[in-house]
Amino acid sequence: MEINGINVIVQRKKIKNMYLRVVPPEGTVKISAPYFIGDDKIIEFVNAKMDWILQKQAKIANTKYIPSLKYVNGEKHYLWAEEYTLQLIANNIKTAFVKENTLYLPVSKRSKMKNRQKTLEDFYRLELQKEIADIYDKCTAKVGRKPSEIKIRKMKNWGNCKQNGVITLNLNLAKKPKICLEYVLIHELCHLIEFNHSKKFKMLMDKNCPNWREIKKILNE
Repeated sequence: MEINGINVIVQRKKIKNMYLRVVPPEGTVKISAPYFIGDDKIIEFVNAKMDWILQKQAKIANTKYIPSLKYVNGEKHYLWAEEYTLQLIANNIKTAFVKENTLYLPVSKRSKMKNRQKTLEDFYRLELQKEIADIYDKCTAKVGRKPSEIKIRKMKNWGNCKQNGVITLNLNLAKKPKICLEYVLIHELCHLIEFNHSKKFKMLMDKNCPNWREIKKILNE
């Protein structure tokens, strides 16, 4: 139905209360309503929430929407900040690889999305391990500390450091410029000296990675 110029999708369900959502990327308004609620009550409910709806739609309109990945042919993926077009191929090759502007992902014909995702993440893990090996000696020599272990996993932070010396790096660093991986590794190595973000820690960062503030902005874009 249309309410004050806004199209509203109404879904009738076996529920007790009404629920309203504003869904990206178009800012579509959806109402879940009990079967016993009449249209007049729905209109009243939407009008009461109109200010919130308009604010939410404005926020969505000003937000760059990133669609969920499905790991299908033609989808865009990144490796070391370079964009590649995904191409699924037969899984007689052990690992994914890139050639020119294409990222080839070996999977079975009946593979599910989770299987394709795991195959690509395994590829990212291998790429990260190779790059970490390349920069490890340089970074540890700069800081003067070595971790007891370096792990790679998906996580909210770009990296973390435990007091036992274990450093964990975010798998998604493989999608960023290589300089970002170096910055994060130096950052975590500095935590082996100063286990906080104090002035002393920032002085260590200034010494070992003078342009870390600029790299941090690139990393978080």
